[in-house]
Amino acid sequence: MKEKVEFKPVDYDPVVDSLFVMVPKSEYEHSVMLGDDVILDFGRLSGRDKLDVIGFEILEASKKFGLDKHLLRNIKRLYAEIKISEDRVEMMISIVIVQRKKERERSRILEMANVGLPTAVTSISV
Repeated sequence: MKEKVEFKPVDYDPVVDSLFVMVPKSEYEHSVMLGDDVILDFGRLSGRDKLDVIGFEILEASKKFGLDKHLLRNIKRLYAEIKISEDRVEMMISIVIVQRKKERERSRILEMANVGLPTAVTSISV
């Protein structure tokens, strides 16, 4: 089941080149590191019993999106679809940044081996 989840505004730290989003009013339970540069946060959304992705962090984000660190401070919108199958985790992330008063869109697909996560599909919009 595909479900859209609203995350708080994107938090980008240019000093450590880290892009972070998280669902407000969710109950954090644990994080799982995927490879060396993606962290998925799991927990429970308000009023639900099911464990779900409630946030994620991407390290070395400027390299992943091929953008200058200062441009990532100007993210206007973000959409992510996270698919967890039995053998892999796939994240399709699209961001819209503002550069010289014009919007630019960048999309990336990140694929990692599944490290024992339950099968799920989550869509995230900011």
